[in-house]
Amino acid sequence: MKPKFTLLGTGGWIPTARRETTCAILGTPQSLFIFDAGTGLSRLLEERFRPELEPGREVHMFLSHYHLDHIAGLVYLPAMFKDRTVYLHPPVSHITGDDPGEVIAGLIRKPYNPQSLADLPLDLRIVPICEGTHTVGGAAVSVRKQIHADPSVAYRVNDWVVFATDTADDEGTATFARGVRLLVHEAWIDGVEEEEPATERIAREAYVAHTSARQAAARAAEAGVEELVLCHLNPLRGDAYHQGMLASARKIFAGTRILEDGEGVEF
Repeated sequence: MKPKFTLLGTGGWIPTARRETTCAILGTPQSLFIFDAGTGLSRLLEERFRPELEPGREVHMFLSHYHLDHIAGLVYLPAMFKDRTVYLHPPVSHITGDDPGEVIAGLIRKPYNPQSLADLPLDLRIVPICEGTHTVGGAAVSVRKQIHADPSVAYRVNDWVVFATDTADDEGTATFARGVRLLVHEAWIDGVEEEEPATERIAREAYVAHTSARQAAARAAEAGVEELVLCHLNPLRGDAYHQGMLASARKIFAGTRILEDGEGVEF
């Protein structure tokens, strides 16, 4: 079995019929890694992904931050992993300013969920993760703090992939991603907006917490990755806009792609 990274949710903020909110998986012979728990996590129930749910592999879920479009799917876990152990790795409290156990327990409880965290029919073990490199599920997993409205983190697994969503443009991303096969990076706007007086404000406001396709492409080129996949796409923009983003990014880094939910890259 070759490792494969698959985006289950390629959108941000609001799920649409085409793009669920952010969630990705990386399947290896030893482990199933899940990155963020947006509504895209529900796609694991589709028949094409049933093999990923076969018992025998460790399940590790990594959270980039606690915004709802990235954690709403936590309440779906009993549907996929009933009677199994899931290791949940949120960022440590000194990164986010919030106690991970309190945040998760505060979400998975009445009246927001029929069951409390302690009553879920699975063994959900909260194992906070700090910056640096760790051995998790047979892989080297590196963690780096990012710049966002609320602090988020990026993840790197071996030399396969860096997952960097919900971040302002950050020169450290290129250093973090240097030598990896695949950079998966958010792209909230095209970047053309900053060139026009009528839309410059849109870019200025977005850049406080998010990245443009052009900025992501520049970081991919700087890092020397083989491929860039744009994710966390704005649901208020249509396909024509997203294709324009792709064209803009490819002028800077030719190996840029936008994937549909359920598509991925094999290593």
